[in-house]
Amino acid sequence: MLQAIQPESIEERSLEYEVIHTIEGRWRIRVPRLIDDSEYASKLKWLFDTFEFAIYVRINCLVGSLVLEYDVCAIAPTQLKEKIGTAIQQAYVIELPVAAAPEQLDQRPEIDWVERLGLPMLGLSLSLLANQLAMPIPAILVGGAVVAAALPFLTRVFETTVKEKRLDADLLDALWISLYTAKGDFVAPALMVSMIESGELLRDVTASASDRQALDLVNSLGEYALVEQDGEERRVPLKEVQIGDRVVVYPGSIIPVSGRILRGKALIDEHKLTGESTLVSRCEGQVVHASTLLVEGKLCVLVKRVGDSTRIGVAFQLMQAAPVHDTRVEDYASKLANAAVLPTLGLSALIFAVTRDFSRAVAPLHLDFSQGIRLSVPTTVISALSYAARNGVYIRSGRALEMLARVDTIVFDKTGTLTQGNPAVVAIRTASDRIDADRVLTVAASAEQTNTHPVADAIVRYAEANGIERQKCEVWDYQIGLGIVAQIAGQRVLVGSDRLMRQEGIELNAFHARYPDITSGNHSLVYVAQDSELLGAILYTDPVRPESHSAVAALKAQRLDIYTLSGDRQRVANEVAEKLGIEPDNTYSSCSPLQKVEIVRQLRDSGCTVAFVGEGINDAAALAYADVSISIASGSDIARETADVLLLDDDLRGLTKAIEIAKRSMDIVYQNTALVAIPNIGVVLAGIFFALNPVLSVIISNGSALLAELNALRPLFDAEDDPIAKISTAKFSNSNTSNDIPDFSPLMATV
Repeated sequence: MLQAIQPESIEERSLEYEVIHTIEGRWRIRVPRLIDDSEYASKLKWLFDTFEFAIYVRINCLVGSLVLEYDVCAIAPTQLKEKIGTAIQQAYVIELPVAAAPEQLDQRPEIDWVERLGLPMLGLSLSLLANQLAMPIPAILVGGAVVAAALPFLTRVFETTVKEKRLDADLLDALWISLYTAKGDFVAPALMVSMIESGELLRDVTASASDRQALDLVNSLGEYALVEQDGEERRVPLKEVQIGDRVVVYPGSIIPVSGRILRGKALIDEHKLTGESTLVSRCEGQVVHASTLLVEGKLCVLVKRVGDSTRIGVAFQLMQAAPVHDTRVEDYASKLANAAVLPTLGLSALIFAVTRDFSRAVAPLHLDFSQGIRLSVPTTVISALSYAARNGVYIRSGRALEMLARVDTIVFDKTGTLTQGNPAVVAIRTASDRIDADRVLTVAASAEQTNTHPVADAIVRYAEANGIERQKCEVWDYQIGLGIVAQIAGQRVLVGSDRLMRQEGIELNAFHARYPDITSGNHSLVYVAQDSELLGAILYTDPVRPESHSAVAALKAQRLDIYTLSGDRQRVANEVAEKLGIEPDNTYSSCSPLQKVEIVRQLRDSGCTVAFVGEGINDAAALAYADVSISIASGSDIARETADVLLLDDDLRGLTKAIEIAKRSMDIVYQNTALVAIPNIGVVLAGIFFALNPVLSVIISNGSALLAELNALRPLFDAEDDPIAKISTAKFSNSNTSNDIPDFSPLMATV
């Protein structure tokens, strides 16, 4: 069950922290000291890691945040809050044990090529010299080099088998290497060790390169920004720049924030962020992104995002925290390969008993296609997530990528998602002649002044524009999907939907009789009541996003079913749906948060794979129930944290791009599955029936894994520049619909 709490600032002793949001099993906390004190960060992480209830702890020093995932059955919420507060204070004064020396946070270690490939290449070289060139190298020296190269791999297998008491498919490779080494045939095991390590190194290099690119971009932002204050330009530490500030950028400087241009025109180099080498022109009113280079011109930028909320900030967090080993394909491959270990060992023993032929008997030990899949799938996922982040789409994990490729139904929340979320008040209607519009507006603005909902913001802005002074709100309660229940000057105030009014026993019939056309227009209503008396209603409109029509059309072109849900009246919801080409039968109005969940659940129960797109607090539950949850960067904190996919540019067209990336990436995953499994099975059969040369076996089996690994890098490139993608598209465009995403389980069952 999702729970949201209001952000709270707490100061205990000397350190401040802020609970950004919570959902059951996960807390996110901002601790400002983490930004400047790496030693404190190490101590705090060590403390959290010692908690028995802690499942996963991640600290991001760049933005001063801590994420804690915990066992909800192991601790009560009140105890958890107390322990978190205590740990944040204790970390300031404790001394770390010697074994818990400070670690470098949020940064992968540098890859040591000599350490990783030195011994495998040495073992392979000695084996080739002794075997092919007949050089007089002692067998014990060659064998020792091969064993030393294989030792890290053999140690991992030993720990898995003996310490964890679990049979892993790597055991087959370990036995194959050990048996051939013991036999004195060193070339084949040395070649296998080299190719295994090369594949793992290629995967790690891909991940490290993605990290380094994001880290370089973050570091390029610098430590200071020029902020325009009172007509003067002042040099301000970047971490102190706030949303709404005006940042001045000169030619040759990196733009340190994301925002909208207030003054100026410039040529900007975005290739480090997007990969596009062509300079782009930006002028007043357009958006610029942090980490891009201003080549020519001078800009004054209104700050919209700073730190981890910028595109590069989110991308950096993605590279640090994205789970890439959680795809169903990799899971199936590992389970099947692990289940085949004992039967394979039994088959080897049987073949040896019948034939007494060593080569034929060890041939089944090559049946380990899971290793190639374990290498290529994460590489594909890392490549796809990196490419998506460069294109303004944050995909949280491999699982999200996989499910996004299978989506056949998109459900949009209307307000703030399909519409701009920037509503404007158009009129005020009073319930009687003795009530004036200013009173209605005063009560509504006073109740809504602490609410972050776009409609609340519109009411407060309209009140300020009309010189209305707000009153102090003594009691305030936001009821999700309904509105505000508050107390002002000792009187109970209601500001919200007709459902809230009816729930509180407020009669609306007389008001509707006074204004018979009020529910038939293209505007939405917020009712205002005080002390059980209806004062009136505020009428507002929320324009459709400029890109909504093209985004919905593009999704429908992919043969996806489109639905829209709204808390508004049927007429307003239908009008928006009609503008966007969404069928009336797929349009739902007057939806509460629970009703949104129920609609998503019904679609899933009918066999649909559902993606829900929303941005508000009242969308969080539906986001959690969908197969894939999607939000926009300007959405509420809880929507952003719940979402599997985040559209960093607040542009719905990014959703089309995300689905294209996901489908293309999963096509590559299935290609790699075939590329690994078919040669592997062929090598085993050839070894059993024809006593295939072991070196040739390694070249075919492990070579196919390396080819799959290289193929896994293709998501880093645009499909237009990918000849294989062009061939695949041309071949299958007439036969496959967007819903025909292949299921891995039948293939694995056949294997």
